[in-house]
Amino acid sequence: MQTLKICDVGLQPDTSHAFHSMLKIVAGRSKAAWQVAGIEHADVLFASSEGDGSTFAAWGATGKPVVLVIDDRSSWPPAPFVLRHPFRVMQLLSVLDDVADLLAASPGRERGDPSRWSAAESLRALMPQSGNAAWHVTRTPLGEEVWLGHGLVRAAARTIARLRAGELELAAFHPTGTSPPADAPAIAACDFAWYVGLSGPARLAPWLFADVAYRLRRWPDFGRLGVNTGMLELCAMSTVRAWTPAALVEASGQPAADVHRFLAAASLAGLLVANGSEQAPALLARGRVQSGWDRFLGGLRRHLGLAA
Repeated sequence: MQTLKICDVGLQPDTSHAFHSMLKIVAGRSKAAWQVAGIEHADVLFASSEGDGSTFAAWGATGKPVVLVIDDRSSWPPAPFVLRHPFRVMQLLSVLDDVADLLAASPGRERGDPSRWSAAESLRALMPQSGNAAWHVTRTPLGEEVWLGHGLVRAAARTIARLRAGELELAAFHPTGTSPPADAPAIAACDFAWYVGLSGPARLAPWLFADVAYRLRRWPDFGRLGVNTGMLELCAMSTVRAWTPAALVEASGQPAADVHRFLAAASLAGLLVANGSEQAPALLARGRVQSGWDRFLGGLRRHLGLAA
C-alpha cells in the first residue's frame, strides 16, 4: 500500500475537524495510507475553493492533485476532485481512492521542462475560483500583461490575437492588488484556458496520465473558439466514450502532439473528465452505443472526408 501525505488549507474549523476525524476512520479502508503533512511535503492538497489564490497558484505549479471543498451555495467547479460540505466518510473515502489511483498510475513519470507548464499549471489551480473578484496577472517575455479574474481574461487586442494563434508564451499567474485597464478587451476564462492548452508543449500534460481514460463532458463552443476537421473528430470520438491518450491517437490517426494538446485544452477548460469520475450514460457504461450516435459519427466522418 502506498503512503500519501495530505495537507488541508483554508478550511473552516468545523470542516477541518471533520476531515481529520474522518481520516482516522478511513485508515485501513483506503487504497493508500494517508498522513497529514505540511504543504511543502504534501502529495495532495485538501482545500476550500474559497482559499487564497496565491496558494492555489503555487500548488498548481507542482502538478500535484487538489481536492476542492465547496459549500452548499457554490456551483460545481471544473475540477476532477470535489467534495461539497458537509460531506460523509464514504464520500471522502471515494475521492481519496480516486486520487490514490491517479497518483499510482504513473508514479515515476517524466514531467519534462516544468517551466513550459507553469502558466497552465497555475491556470488549472485558479480556474475553479476564476469567477471571484480577485485579479491575477502574468506577463509574456515581451512584457505584455494578461489578467485573470471575474470569470474573464483581459489583455491587449494584439496579445489576445497572438494567444489565439498559439504564439504566446506565458509565465505563471500571481495575485495582484491592481486591476487591468478598463479598455482592455476581454474573453471568457474558459476560452483562454482552451487556447493555453492548445499552445502548450507537444507532450502529455503533467496532470494527465497515460493509463487513465478520458472523455468530454460536453463540446467546446467552436463558434467562439474556431475549429478544424481534426478537432471536430477528436471531440466527436471523446464525447461517445473514454479513451486513454494512446488509444485516442491510434483510433483517430492524428499526430500524438495534436491529441495531447487537445486533451490539455479540454482539461484546462473544464470539459474533460476521467472515466469513472462522472456517471456515464447507461448505454455507454454497458459498452453499447446508440444507433443515432453511429449515424451521427458516420455522417460527420463522411462530411469531413475521414471515412475509410
